Parts: sequence; structure tokens; C-alpha cells
Amino acid sequence: MLRFDKVNMAFGSKQVLQNLSRHFSCGVFALQGPNGIGKTTLLCVLAGIVQPDTGEIWVAGHSLQGEELAAKALLSYVPDECPIYPFMTGRELLKFVARAKQCEVEPVVWELVSNFGLLAHLDTPFGKMSLGTQKKTMLAAAWIGAPEVVLMDEPNNGLDHRARLLLIDLIKAKSEHSVMLLSTHDADFVSAVGATTVPFEQLSGREEGQ
Repeated sequence: MLRFDKVNMAFGSKQVLQNLSRHFSCGVFALQGPNGIGKTTLLCVLAGIVQPDTGEIWVAGHSLQGEELAAKALLSYVPDECPIYPFMTGRELLKFVARAKQCEVEPVVWELVSNFGLLAHLDTPFGKMSLGTQKKTMLAAAWIGAPEVVLMDEPNNGLDHRARLLLIDLIKAKSEHSVMLLSTHDADFVSAVGATTVPFEQLSGREEGQ
């Protein structure tokens, strides 16, 4: 489902990612490690937002370097901090993501919008949304296109209790047929979603999952 091989990334003289390799099959996996070790950078690289210095990434058999559009159509990324233009509305984001993946906003996504309590906020610009509303909108958008790989950075940050419980159920259900790779410092959340912990320092190419 998700494979990366010999990924290296440096910022100036600082080597952030060094020869990282791993193969993930279906399931939930939680990157573990202290702040600054490179977890967010790795997620950005795997999502195709940042280009690694060396290495290759495959999403459901498609090379992110050689088949970028096909690979990105099968993955979703939920960052910790909202990268959306402040004037873009929630509805516009959903349409933008669907257009990028060459699909429609499916009924399951509209159901998530409703369950997250977002219907009243769809036409609100992101710059006027609360942190929790921004995060819930990005989470709903992540389900567009039935992705086979979902990358999430601190996915439960800013969520109220009800939304947190809903997200736990969503991750557990989605992981039966997809790779859910997340980074979080919340041990209770990791336990609740039944994630396999992956110490960042030990990324070594060994296959994980089923």
C-alpha cells in the first residue's frame, strides 16, 4: 500500500531524514519520537508536498516521482496546521480536492460533513473558522476519492470530545482496507485507534501490517 525506500532530506547542513525505508500494508500506524526528529517532514515528503533529496515513494503501486497524479489520487494528507487560504470556504475546499482527484464529493463525505457538524460552516472562510472547525473540514476532505493511504499529523488536535470519538471510529473502519499513518503525542488516542507504534529512529524497511 505505502512504500518508501532510502529517503533522505536535509535542510542546509541539518540532515532531517536519513536513509529511511519502510513498507506498510493495511492498518493504523503511529510515528513516535520527540519534537524536531522529522515526523512532520516525513509526512510532507510522503504526501508529495516536499521533494526528498533522494529516495522513492510508492502509493498503491504508483511511484510518487514517476506517476505523481496517479499516486496523489490515492492518498490524502491532513496537516496539523491549516494550510488553506484564509478566504477559501469549506465548500470550496471540498470541491477543490474532488477536482484535483478527478472525482465527485461522495455521499460518504457529505455524511462526515453532517456528522462533524459542518453544514452551518461550509460557506465560512477558513480565516474565520475556529481551529476545531478547520481541522474537521480538512478531515472530511481527506475522505474524498476513497484514498488507500491517509497521512495525518496530530489529527485530533483542536477536536471536541464528540468529534474525537467520531474520528477514532473513522480511522478504525478505514484501516481495514487502507494505510493510516499518523503522528501524534497523544498516547490515549494511539491506543483508542489500535495503532501499531513505529519509533521514528527504527525505520528500517521491515514490512508492517497484514
